[in-house]
Amino acid sequence: MKKYFALAALACALTVAHAAGTRSAVVDKPLVAQTLDSFLQEAANIREQMHSGGVYGFIKSADRDRVETRLDQMQKLLQAHAQEGDLPRADKVALVNAQEEVNGILRHNDKNRLVCESRAPVGSNIPVTTCRTFGEIEDQRRDAQKSMNDFGAAHH
Repeated sequence: MKKYFALAALACALTVAHAAGTRSAVVDKPLVAQTLDSFLQEAANIREQMHSGGVYGFIKSADRDRVETRLDQMQKLLQAHAQEGDLPRADKVALVNAQEEVNGILRHNDKNRLVCESRAPVGSNIPVTTCRTFGEIEDQRRDAQKSMNDFGAAHH
């Protein structure tokens, strides 16, 4: 029995390692606002990646709105102090807080984020760990929704 559990554990570990190795890495901090110029480039890249097909293409509209609001807030802070070179303490705190909120939202909506679940298949008490990317899960969910909509339309 111990041998079976050891083999099952090894198979799970290999599956997780293979799944992690074949996917693109999640960028931990997609936004690091240091200067106005670098921020403008990073913000443009983020906005581009939030479109369909981009790394953050599955982002919900409420999250997209929050990211846009924070990006606008950060741009105003950086522009207001672009000539001075250093921000007042309160503005630095506001900038870092906005940056961390944007990074958290983007990490959560990154299509390469690995989501693993451990579940016992039907007829077994031994859980099996499966890992998929957030993008794969969303693609599958959208395909299933489209199939249901097509099926409903065909039968009305």
